[in-house]
Amino acid sequence: MVLERVQNLREKKRSGDIGLNGLRGASFEATEQELALLDQLREAWGISPDAPIVVVGQLCSKQLADNRTLYFLEGLEHPETGVGLLYPGQGSVAASAFVPPPEVGRLDASRQLWAIAELQLSPAEHRERHKNLYACTVRRGSLRPLRDIPDVWGVTVSGRDSVRRISEAAFVAIQSQHQEGLTRAEAEFAELRNRRSAEIAQLVGEISQLESEGVRAAERKERFTNEIHAMTDRLNRLSDLLAEKGRRLVALGLVDEVDLQALLPPSDAKDERRGHDFQELLGADFARLAPFVQARLWQTGMLFSQAQLRDFLALLRTHDVIVLAGDSGAGKTSLVRTVAESISGRCTVIPVKPNWTGPEDLLGYYNPIERSYQPTPFLLALQAAQAEPEVPHLICLDEMNLARVEHYFADFLSLLETRKGNPQIPLYTSDEERHAVMENGVFLSIEAEVRSRVGLSDAATLEEMLKDEEANALLHRLGGFKDAESVLLHHARLRRSLAAVTRTPTALHLPANVRIIGTVNIDETTHYLSPKVLDRVHVLRFRNPVLIDWDAVEAEVQAFDADLHLPVRLGTEGLGTREDYPPFDRHDPDAALLAGLARRYLDPLGVEFGLRAIRQSLHYLRQAQAAGIERRAALNNIVLHKVLPKLMLDLGRTGGNGKPRRDILLELRAEVANSLEGMDRQAVSESSVDALDQVIAAADGNNGIANYWLR
Repeated sequence: MVLERVQNLREKKRSGDIGLNGLRGASFEATEQELALLDQLREAWGISPDAPIVVVGQLCSKQLADNRTLYFLEGLEHPETGVGLLYPGQGSVAASAFVPPPEVGRLDASRQLWAIAELQLSPAEHRERHKNLYACTVRRGSLRPLRDIPDVWGVTVSGRDSVRRISEAAFVAIQSQHQEGLTRAEAEFAELRNRRSAEIAQLVGEISQLESEGVRAAERKERFTNEIHAMTDRLNRLSDLLAEKGRRLVALGLVDEVDLQALLPPSDAKDERRGHDFQELLGADFARLAPFVQARLWQTGMLFSQAQLRDFLALLRTHDVIVLAGDSGAGKTSLVRTVAESISGRCTVIPVKPNWTGPEDLLGYYNPIERSYQPTPFLLALQAAQAEPEVPHLICLDEMNLARVEHYFADFLSLLETRKGNPQIPLYTSDEERHAVMENGVFLSIEAEVRSRVGLSDAATLEEMLKDEEANALLHRLGGFKDAESVLLHHARLRRSLAAVTRTPTALHLPANVRIIGTVNIDETTHYLSPKVLDRVHVLRFRNPVLIDWDAVEAEVQAFDADLHLPVRLGTEGLGTREDYPPFDRHDPDAALLAGLARRYLDPLGVEFGLRAIRQSLHYLRQAQAAGIERRAALNNIVLHKVLPKLMLDLGRTGGNGKPRRDILLELRAEVANSLEGMDRQAVSESSVDALDQVIAAADGNNGIANYWLR
């Protein structure tokens, strides 16, 4: 079999096909050499030439100086005979194999356990570094506990070591499961006891309160019940009246059936989205959402780091506007689309045009001549989200800085500052709505009188009324119409005005399930974001994806016992509720840290960072914790989101405190580095300290001009 594989490689090399896999020249020789090494290893370990190299070993961990933990299978043994295995040419030291991080994540690595796995040769540079031509790594997807050995292997117990190994594994597994079950049962019992005690205490308090209130509580209950019944009765009568009048409007051709359904009270719609239940798959734990999304995207060939995904998901929970900045093709729009798909939501991408100059380009406008509202894709996306209140809707303004953001988006940004409840978006004056209702009401009264006198049914259409000579004449006389054409023109005008009212309300509440995301490219063809915009948004910068360490990102990918082709169904509340920013408390350590940075460094540099930015940052800290981001990593992200995008200044000038701006920027860098000391670099997509170093170094070569966006 090995000889056939080598021969195939040689034939592919001669035909040129081998070049498709990058195995030309020395690469081909290395592959042939590896095949020979594997044959030698099988021979030394007593494994058949055609069989995979499967071994048994004990999972052990090693702590490195940089706090990283590596895992190995130690004391490798033959799975059938229990004979210890040695690497050829390595003396009498028992063989071991490196275990990749994704494999460890599938097992309980908190204790040493016996495991079985298939091996493959480690990369050439790894074998050269360890001076072992035969050094091996566990093949991905093959590691599992020893107690899971398939029966078809026919493993036999031969020798004292094998008995010890299997009995120890069984004992440890049984003992561990028993202890875990006991601990879990004790915790559940304690939780249940505390919950029942709290419920009993609450019930006792409520009973005491009700007894003290006596008859007044009963009277209030009866009054509330009567009010609920009265409100329900009025709502039912209103719905019946609307349905009755609506049917007449449809019969006359003044509204369409679709518009009528939009006016009727909505019915409780069942969530029919396909996908995994958030509670069942992830235990409704938002911190587990980023690994799931990463694993799902990895399966489709897309790689985003967990740090980047956690940051983006935390920003979605804030209900603030998110700006994704970076080079074209860096994956900004793809991130929005794929995250929306992974949470079973909707994504609407709206390209921004360079000629957008006002809010009407974003939300549309009312045309008084045609008596109709001209909606935009953005407004239609908001209305679509309103029709699906339980489905997350991500609206992406693509290349939003092709036009000046503060011109067309400033009013909308100001509306979003309303944090208590969902802000109301005014579209046009309510006078037009009243005019349309009044004109249609008059016309309905006249045609009802005509039908009553002539004897036409309630289902009679306008065409039937005009064809009936008596009804036609009476309609003209009562309505003041001179000929048939004027009736049709009046009908068309009524239809347009009523369509404008039914399809576009005078005002629209921002749906709770909507998130606004913008993408920007910073180059000579676009406009910089103004301080007003930067003060109200979070900026997430994207680096060139070619520069990412793909191996490190791929090593983060976790395994899920679920169909990753399906998304997870996340509801509106699962994505976070809109709430007010935390109040500014100067005694809070995070608030004090951010205020200190603003007072000592940012204000002297001429960079605005006020109470709004601090409260917004504190709100992000809360949402970051829910997304699984630890405090120092979240503070690092705040500097990247809210501070560095504002750095566009001349370091050659003197700051507000009399010091050179370059010295102030260096002091800011030192303060940030001190605050983030000990931060896990893998928990962030970019270090704010490294970014500050790049800004300072670039300024030294750019006539002292510091610019966060400078390449």
